Amino acid sequence: MLPLMIQRYLKRLLPDAQQLKQDSSLSIIRAYLLNPLLWRINRRSIAKGVAIGLFLAFVPLPIQMLLAALLAIIFSANLPIAVALTWVTNPFTFLPINYFIYKVGQRLLGNLSAYQAIPDFEFSKQSWQDIIQQFFQWLQSAGKPFLIGLPVVAISASVLGYVLTHLIWRALLYWRVKKKVQ
Repeated sequence: MLPLMIQRYLKRLLPDAQQLKQDSSLSIIRAYLLNPLLWRINRRSIAKGVAIGLFLAFVPLPIQMLLAALLAIIFSANLPIAVALTWVTNPFTFLPINYFIYKVGQRLLGNLSAYQAIPDFEFSKQSWQDIIQQFFQWLQSAGKPFLIGLPVVAISASVLGYVLTHLIWRALLYWRVKKKVQ
């Protein structure tokens, strides 16, 4: 019953194919977005969307949602879930999550005493080349702990999200069948 309730709730939230067909701003990518596999609400597509979204949530790039959409198209994952989960990191969670990533990297390197101040990343530059250059300077200044912790946390969150989605979906399905049998 609960998986069915989740499916109904998600169907109400998500745009349907007719809305996408009529939106003129999507003319270039409409053919990709109308692929029904991207909008399926089943265990596999949701789990893939969760994995993609959580992985990209921890990658400090300004184009997380775009990358999530592209990967959802490539892997036939649930597009809205993949894009929505990139917002795990948002202005409120950015600092604690990145501090956690830094601490994971420190623990893996065995260097728990040294702390290096990380400068702020700002979009004050005008051109994309300046922004990309500033991003790589910021990433380099974060040091080894952050660069080691980042892929570990991103991959761990992605795999954990994928596995938990499968387990929770199966448990809810089992619970529903068991309740019907009784």
